[in-house]
Amino acid sequence: MKYCQQFQSQLLTWFEENGRKNLPWQVENSYFVWVSEIMLQQTQVIKVIDYFANFIDKFPSIQVLAKADVSDVLQMWSGLGYYNRARNIHKTAVICHEDYHNALPLDLNELIALPGIGKTTAGAILSLSFNLPYPILDGNVKRVVSRVYEVKADKLSQLDKKLWKIVEQLIPQKNPKNHNQALMDLGSMICTRSKPKCNQCPLKNICLASKNNTIEFYPQKKAKTKQVPITLYALLSVVDNKVLLHQRNNKGIWAELWFLPLFSTESELSKMVDQHEHKTFEITHVLSHRILTIKVSVIYAEPDQKNPEDIWQDLSKIKNIPHPTALLKVLEFL
Repeated sequence: MKYCQQFQSQLLTWFEENGRKNLPWQVENSYFVWVSEIMLQQTQVIKVIDYFANFIDKFPSIQVLAKADVSDVLQMWSGLGYYNRARNIHKTAVICHEDYHNALPLDLNELIALPGIGKTTAGAILSLSFNLPYPILDGNVKRVVSRVYEVKADKLSQLDKKLWKIVEQLIPQKNPKNHNQALMDLGSMICTRSKPKCNQCPLKNICLASKNNTIEFYPQKKAKTKQVPITLYALLSVVDNKVLLHQRNNKGIWAELWFLPLFSTESELSKMVDQHEHKTFEITHVLSHRILTIKVSVIYAEPDQKNPEDIWQDLSKIKNIPHPTALLKVLEFL
């Protein structure tokens, strides 16, 4: 492939001077790398750092994580979003505990077979932990490679295949760990989604998008996910500095997390609050596929009827149970 060796050498030279080398998961520990890679999906590095430190403090090994209750894992994940990531981390830890002697497998296909681990995460585990020559293709890497080689496809389903072929050719046999980390750093720090710092890029002399002034067209854009508007009706019942919470079932929005009791219609909620003096307000909360309008009725009393499985949670201890960020937004009213 054209410019392959030049790409590798210029990238690594830049990394030696400018790359990130002191992140808390940059150690020869596949468990740390795995957890960080899952957290970094859809989440910025600056936010992940504290979550990662707290998570590792609570679950310092695969064995400890495997023996933990999934509710404890979700609680440590509260606020990061995309909670299936946390459930899959727990499922994978259990499998590794039972089948792999509390370690992640070193085989690419065995890694990919584990819950929540795709080809990129598996490549990151093998290259960043063990310095094995496996490529990665996260969002940052896609952006760099797409621009340098002006990668496009008639069908978006073919785009990833083209990009994988390129990163597989680019991965060096010597020091693939630094190569992959450098690619991620370059995409995060220089080749950013908007306002890329092309004048600081070590690859500007071989970047076709820079040469042809087509940066804005790469990576090739996918169709935007349509966000469905949904209205929820919630009861905020407060007594003695405690709030009534309900645990969601294991499907749908905020599965297994604690939130306010929800009702399917405004009239159902009205039946719960009409006998009490109450206030109303609403908030908007945006998820990847949904725009939620949460209409909240507030009473400072115990409702006439409640689910026997609901709990009264001290407002100062909300963070002790798994909850969505939307709950904190609602409680700001208080």
